Amino acid sequence: FVMFYACALDPENCGLRFATMLADVFVSGLYPPLTRMSAVSYLASFLSRARFLSPCFIVSLLKRLVDWCLEYCNILGGDINPKAHRVFYSGCQAIMYVLCFRMRSIMDIPRLKSQLLLMPLETVLKHDLNPLKVCLPSVVSEFLQQSKAARLFTVSETFVFNDLLESELSRAFGGLERLDMFFPFDPCLLKKSDSFIRPNFVYWSMVKTAYHGDEEDNSDEDVDEDNGDHVMVDGMGRSPDEQDLDLDEFEYSLNKMSITPKNSFSCRLDGELRQPMKMPSRIRPSTSPESL
Repeated sequence: FVMFYACALDPENCGLRFATMLADVFVSGLYPPLTRMSAVSYLASFLSRARFLSPCFIVSLLKRLVDWCLEYCNILGGDINPKAHRVFYSGCQAIMYVLCFRMRSIMDIPRLKSQLLLMPLETVLKHDLNPLKVCLPSVVSEFLQQSKAARLFTVSETFVFNDLLESELSRAFGGLERLDMFFPFDPCLLKKSDSFIRPNFVYWSMVKTAYHGDEEDNSDEDVDEDNGDHVMVDGMGRSPDEQDLDLDEFEYSLNKMSITPKNSFSCRLDGELRQPMKMPSRIRPSTSPESL
């Protein structure tokens, strides 16, 4: 989050370079698989949560990820194998995760909509490697729902996840490090520090999804200005003092489009001292409401 804050102070230089560097690490074969998977997890989380990144820049990096995944399919191919193809699956999940947050804003801009529709995303996701069955069901389900509403591509009705947060296949590609559930820029758990992050941060409650109609969006703007499109692009927004979260709002933000466990906000004591959760590479899945 120190890095996130630094990027927010200089988005045109630091922000763009940070995201580009993460993409460079992911597509390079010079780095170990875990490093590449970590990089694309940081990238997906950053592109989804940073309000100061333009839709145009986000689309350019999405295209880079999709092109790499397509090349992987063409060169290696094969059938479902979460462990052998875990870098590929991490890339596919990153693409879907970003689009869960950004699809509507991209589709609302004709030029960017055309670029997104021209990406070979359907070819990648319907390949025999079958990333839709391997990636986190919670992410895939939200992505498919929005894709169907936006007519991004034809969505099969065979994907029924029953509100699953994870699956055996997603656990397999994530490995012991659970990189399948690693989204570094989930809402900041430190309330005072969050006052510096929040003005430049996209909460899931702020996102206009592809399946929400314009009438509902307009009514949301009338009720709460924090849900409007203008909030997504109005720079720093309100001052940190005005942005202070009460506990209910803070807890709510953690439960929406977040992989962070609820009980990581504080260590459980239960009469004895428990070892704190390891952060960030060993974030564990939530045991209560689903990620989305």
